[in-house]
Amino acid sequence: MPAFDRDQPGGGAEDRVNRLALEIIDIRRFNGRDFLPILRQEGQIWASALHWDYSTSEVTIVNVLEEHRLSGFALADGGRILGYCFFFYEGEKGLIGNLFLEPSCPQVASAERLLEHSLETILATPGIRRVETQLPHFTFEALEPSFRAHGFAGFRRRFMILSLRDHSATARETAPPACSDETGKSALERVPLERGDFLIEPWERHHDRQAAQLIYFTYRHHIDATINDQYASEAGAARLIENIVHHRGCGEVLPGASRVAVHRPTRKLAGVLALTAVRPQTAHIPQVAVGPEFQGLGLGSDLLAAGFGECSRQGFREISLTVTDSNSAAVRLYERLGFQTFRTFGAFVWNQAR
Repeated sequence: MPAFDRDQPGGGAEDRVNRLALEIIDIRRFNGRDFLPILRQEGQIWASALHWDYSTSEVTIVNVLEEHRLSGFALADGGRILGYCFFFYEGEKGLIGNLFLEPSCPQVASAERLLEHSLETILATPGIRRVETQLPHFTFEALEPSFRAHGFAGFRRRFMILSLRDHSATARETAPPACSDETGKSALERVPLERGDFLIEPWERHHDRQAAQLIYFTYRHHIDATINDQYASEAGAARLIENIVHHRGCGEVLPGASRVAVHRPTRKLAGVLALTAVRPQTAHIPQVAVGPEFQGLGLGSDLLAAGFGECSRQGFREISLTVTDSNSAAVRLYERLGFQTFRTFGAFVWNQAR
């Protein structure tokens, strides 16, 4: 099932009449249980379109809605909820957690109504300096005009997937491009290192602190730090790891498949790969990073090869990931490894003018 875009038809005269009758209502006026029917519909779409088991998220959302810990708006026809947009705050940052409409609704027009109410509310909140969101149910093109009208920058992202059954070439055969420093020299020219200097081993809890440091130094000037400001600080990277590895933020972590690359002489962490299970037989890569001083040696390929092999041994048939479209080097690497794009969506960011 494709993400909805602006070219999708909106229906005939009867549909237009029904559209006029729909109300935008504060979600706090509902009980969490009122959202169960639409959350189950959304869960079906996550399963069929995104290869993802959404049931844990359904339970979490119902619980926080029941406790009125989420803000947002619902599109309703009488007492029936047809769509919703929810958001929350982390200090001076607002995050739009989700935007979804049942398939029978006029998608773009209804999404624009929900977004308009949500964005006006968030941006009028005192003290808000930044807003982030990633919305996988809609294409970048469908939502970009609404966000641009409120001063947001937009970034097209991809869901990609690899069939392990059809994957004959290993990740080791395709090394990632070397990363250059400010002098223009590659890692191989800067540091006399060889692959034999590194040990690939399972990611364990004692690696977390070094992993946060590595992710921060790898991504602090990267496009992903623009989209998600957790990458822009070491503390943020630590929260990112905690969410992935210990709080099932992107599925259930696979400790047997998640890997780190360790520099043998110094025991310094050189690379990390997190792998999670998002449904039976589907794994996901929420995080992969190789430290700047160790890039260009093929460590990313070694980590992926080790992770892919363990996922295959555990019975997984496919692995998914998300990547920012403008990160062309990563997109090309994943395509060489056999990943295919099956969904594009938008990430949007607003920063208060200084």
